Amino acid sequence: MSDYIKPDFEESIPVEVWLWLLIVMGPYNPKTMLILSMYDYDVTEAAKAVRDGKIEFLSDDETSRAKETRNSSIYEIMSLCKKNNVKIVTLDSKDYPKLLRNIENPPVVLFCAGDLSGLDKALTVSAVGTRDASEYSYNVTKTLISPLVKLGVVVTSGLAFGLDTAVHKACLDAGGRTIGVCGCGILVDYPKGSGNLKRRIVESGGAVISELLPFAKTWGGYFQHRNRIISGLSYGTVVIEAGEVSGCLLTAQHAVEQGREVFAVPPHSILEARYAGTAALCREGAVPVFGYIDIVNALMKDKDASEYFKKVLGRKM
Repeated sequence: MSDYIKPDFEESIPVEVWLWLLIVMGPYNPKTMLILSMYDYDVTEAAKAVRDGKIEFLSDDETSRAKETRNSSIYEIMSLCKKNNVKIVTLDSKDYPKLLRNIENPPVVLFCAGDLSGLDKALTVSAVGTRDASEYSYNVTKTLISPLVKLGVVVTSGLAFGLDTAVHKACLDAGGRTIGVCGCGILVDYPKGSGNLKRRIVESGGAVISELLPFAKTWGGYFQHRNRIISGLSYGTVVIEAGEVSGCLLTAQHAVEQGREVFAVPPHSILEARYAGTAALCREGAVPVFGYIDIVNALMKDKDASEYFKKVLGRKM
């Protein structure tokens, strides 16, 4: 295109280079981390190689975007984020959570409303559950989350209707800090009407994050990729209620692949299909959770988590 100007990486600030790479390669693309590894995680050199056609395994779409992505597109995103108080947290940023950076395919860019700082010194746990949950599971959510929050645990969930929303609200009601991982661009109203909850999360010192471009719509196939971020932010993931086919089970599978702990609330009834997923997790070796102390005891096996709990519990005694 005649008005295309190749990004001048020698003069660009790192955020611009990361955004260019995100636009060209797309989010959750494992090829991005492969290319970065080929260039010693020097994002400028990696982006130059993509731009100059030195990477042989790019798709036709990726090659086209490398040729056609304009500087104006990058600056438009940066301006949009600044206008809406959205931070751009790149893989090399000091505020990028260490646990998430260490998964196999971490997001190269996080768009963040709120505050991600200090997570490396915190104890993080994820809790997820079905949209169409039982009253039992809502009660369990409050019972589990409140004491964890009192121990200073930062709780992550997926901002979906049902138990995810209940997790965030239970955390906020207990005065805690929570991280919501969007299944859409951070400036999209999804789930519909979730704006108040997102504002509460940000105002309470937490964060709402997404790896997608700010106005990216959600689609069903994305949630399996989003779920790796939920588990990746945490030492362990609690599945509160899930049927035999559930996105929560994908989150649990990501946690297993990431070497993190998996917890499951035992079924309220072994006869109801709505609990088949958590029953399967318990059968396959997930830690059964009868109270928050089961989560604490299991996480004490992790050195960092153990030191955290010893300090916190020591202050409480």
